[in-house]
Amino acid sequence: MKKTLLIITTSLIVSACAHRPPPLDMDEIFFETQIKQDGTKLFAFSIPLMKPREGARGGGGRGGRGQGGDGGGRGGRGGQESRGGSSQKSSDSSDRMTEQLYTLLDEKLNETDYCQTGYIEIDTHQNEDRLHLLGECNETASAVDRLDFPNVN
Repeated sequence: MKKTLLIITTSLIVSACAHRPPPLDMDEIFFETQIKQDGTKLFAFSIPLMKPREGARGGGGRGGRGQGGDGGGRGGRGGQESRGGSSQKSSDSSDRMTEQLYTLLDEKLNETDYCQTGYIEIDTHQNEDRLHLLGECNETASAVDRLDFPNVN
């Protein structure tokens, strides 16, 4: 009985690990900031899409327009809908990638302290190989922000 339980547990763990996507290489994560003359703090963030497994159908794109922020945290994710014709598996994969985008963005913003009071999501879109988000911080830039995040032309 104990052997059977051990074998089942081991096979479940191995099976779960086999279906987990590989972690993203941090060099593949794109984060760029821009501070406008009026103090508006913008940023662009993108991550590579997971490569579909053999035999899996390609997922439909996702898009959306951010809604006003709630005073803190990230902007809304309104307007996102799955495009027709994609299978449930590809839709689940898109949902996982979108969640990963937001998780990694939150980590990057916490690490850099760029948007201290949250942000408004301006646009989210997907191209062939990347998922992109454009946002605007809720606060305006301070003198320290201008030194820490110089615009790269």
